Amino acid sequence: MSMFFFRVSVLVVIYTSILLHNNVQANEPYVIKAAVAKEFKDGLHSSYLKYIAKQLGMEINITTMPFARRIIEVKKGNLDLIIGLHHTKERASDLIFILPAYEQLSFRFFSLNENSTTIRSYKNLGGKMIGVIRGAKYFSAFEHDKELKKYPLKNLKTNIDMLLLGRIDLFVHYEESTIPMLKLMKVDHLITKTKHQPNHSDDHYLAISKSSPLAIKRQQLMAIVDRGIRQQDFIQLRLEHYQKNQH
Repeated sequence: MSMFFFRVSVLVVIYTSILLHNNVQANEPYVIKAAVAKEFKDGLHSSYLKYIAKQLGMEINITTMPFARRIIEVKKGNLDLIIGLHHTKERASDLIFILPAYEQLSFRFFSLNENSTTIRSYKNLGGKMIGVIRGAKYFSAFEHDKELKKYPLKNLKTNIDMLLLGRIDLFVHYEESTIPMLKLMKVDHLITKTKHQPNHSDDHYLAISKSSPLAIKRQQLMAIVDRGIRQQDFIQLRLEHYQKNQH
């Protein structure tokens, strides 16, 4: 009989421990799981993710992994959300896209004011020295045009400096980053967009896993993104990123 009570006591202790463990876990605040590319661990996407988490009043753990794997892990539910995503029907069937796009970026050509009207069409780029960001990707026609003279530079500020020095004829970059940077450097009266501009823009979305606890916060996330756009929070984060990395 004593052995029976001993076994019962052991079972009670085990069951109680499991309950206590589950209660502790249930009471612990949920930590958002996200990832960015290894080379951008402390980059702009990390800033955006931290902003979203802060607006939700939640903690976030950001790891690193390649883009293709991030997509897979979000679909599986091993990651809660992903940022910088282009909307496609296929992706929309697997993920919850948060509307609207948190940023719409447009590649634009910039030159000194006095030269802006000389670039009236794409063919006028021929023979010009065009500043680009080393390692950056651009719109398809420009990206694959091997005839153009492209001058790889470190960052946006370097492109602006080289243009002012006359070392390049123009540069190409996102308008949404360039305009604030020109104002910050107090040279917006010297540099402007050229007459010819590419018909190109990129919409970037936040998307969450359908199996994530964040799925029930869809409306809240939409409100956060909408407010962030209206208050220009995402533009400010982008500007702060370029300010930090301009040297």
